[in-house]
Amino acid sequence: MQKAMSGELGSRRFLVRPPEPAPEMLLSLPSSSIYLGKTLLLHVPFFWNPKKLVNPHICICGITGSGKSYLIKSFITRARLIFGARALILDWAGEYSEWVRLAGGKVVSFGKDGLNLLDLGGSTAHARTRQVVESLEMLTDLQSFPKQRRLTEDAIEQAFLSMGLKLHQPMRRKKRQPTLEQVHAILKKNSSRDPEAAEAARRIRTLLLSSGKSFCSTTIGMNDLLSGLVCVDLHSLPTESLRSLAGLSILQFVKEKMRNEPYRPEGGVSLFVVVDEAWKIAADERSDVISIVREGRKYGFGIIVASQNPTDVHKSIFSNAGTTFLFRLTLSSEREYVRSSLTYSDYYEEISHGMGVGTALVHLEMAQPLRCPRNFILEKVDGEPLMRLARIRGGRMDVEIEKDELGRRLLSLGLSDRKSSEILSEFERSSFSLEAERFSSLLESAGATRASVLSFLRELGASEKDLLGVYSASRPGRHQGGEAMLRLKKNNLRKNKSKGGGERA
Repeated sequence: MQKAMSGELGSRRFLVRPPEPAPEMLLSLPSSSIYLGKTLLLHVPFFWNPKKLVNPHICICGITGSGKSYLIKSFITRARLIFGARALILDWAGEYSEWVRLAGGKVVSFGKDGLNLLDLGGSTAHARTRQVVESLEMLTDLQSFPKQRRLTEDAIEQAFLSMGLKLHQPMRRKKRQPTLEQVHAILKKNSSRDPEAAEAARRIRTLLLSSGKSFCSTTIGMNDLLSGLVCVDLHSLPTESLRSLAGLSILQFVKEKMRNEPYRPEGGVSLFVVVDEAWKIAADERSDVISIVREGRKYGFGIIVASQNPTDVHKSIFSNAGTTFLFRLTLSSEREYVRSSLTYSDYYEEISHGMGVGTALVHLEMAQPLRCPRNFILEKVDGEPLMRLARIRGGRMDVEIEKDELGRRLLSLGLSDRKSSEILSEFERSSFSLEAERFSSLLESAGATRASVLSFLRELGASEKDLLGVYSASRPGRHQGGEAMLRLKKNNLRKNKSKGGGERA
């Protein structure tokens, strides 16, 4: 036997277990865990069980259309059914609003609804002052001006005191609370004798004007945010800094509520907070995202952080998250950033290059250390029926993207609703698969420039070699695209005529 194993048979390593976790790590009772799919090599069902993990926090990374939002929607749907968990989604791009409404949840829209940044939300006035100033430091240049920081902090505390509130005592009965307008008035009053106060007042005034007073009066019931399924739609706020300021304020409230919850030694999860594409607050170590990651487990709070670019996620989140899903990433620098935090082998680095939509590299941090791999490839997210894939192929290029996500991307490219609908209809007529050359031609015929089409295909995951193959295959792509669009128009005319003839008949 020893002689056989040391020869050709031994080189095949047929007795070596494939690099996947032991089945006992992945299998759990369906009544106490969330089924998400099967492993690529041994097809073992993967049931996500928070009691087997160091914590219930999840980090998800991958390019646009790789399956991140599909995983989140499926996960939250099943977590509500199996655990009875609540979910709060901070929606930077307006992607979850329609789904939450269809699922029977509540949508809060900034612009229509407002949040007073000085609302105590269970904190003391001193603690809330510190939180607001730290948020402004993260999102503006306030940290570079220590005197302006001190003047802003003093003005916020004066505003609280003017309403009869004690700085170091929680509010015992309901009182009116100050707003940023009062803070601006205090700073402006002092600006005549102090130029630094004038600059601090200007910063607050800019914030008030750019937010449309969304941060002055509270129409959002803060306690209502933590009941059932709630989506806070931030995309109508005009800048990333304002969206981040609103998100930070809500997370600060969530953190205070979390710390008032009883300790949960059994490790159950009562609330999931989803933070998607919030790069300004996910990358800063002072953010309350990291505070919740570090403390949430003992209070039954879980956080789900998702991003297209893993470098927008602080390494503390990767190193502290119990579960990481790594969908397709096109840049080697992004993969190296994740790999430096999760330490997976060359085998996974190689196989991750060709992962399609819904396929992910999964990393688990188990509560009980076991001598077996912690990484595996999830063959396909087996979630709720939410996703229809559109495929674009040609030469070496073969990419997939969710149909709805493709529609949004076409609109962001500058195409009209009609042109976008015509291209999506072309996918439907072609069984949701188009040659890359034809797809590019359709985009150009619809009004997109060659440069914007190239950029669009790169964002979908096409490499430079893929693009070279597409455009070198046939130079007159614009002419072919024009013919395709002409066929679409003729088909529509025939349909309209046949409808008209039927009505006359």
